[in-house]
Amino acid sequence: MDLTPDQAALAVERHDCTKCGAPVGSARRTRGGKTAAKYHTPRLVLVPALREEPEIPVPADRLPGRAWR
Repeated sequence: MDLTPDQAALAVERHDCTKCGAPVGSARRTRGGKTAAKYHTPRLVLVPALREEPEIPVPADRLPGRAWR
């Protein structure tokens, strides 16, 4: 991956998540509505530079583990 973690997060968040329904501009969510620690793989596939990455962690400024707002 040639992107920094923040750049990767911004690239992933340009797309809605087809798995959890997180809208553009937000991190993925758990079933309980909290921000998850990693993005769902289907969302990574939408970003050519990240298609081969097995997982991308959600940056700390997205507040993983806290209720999504």
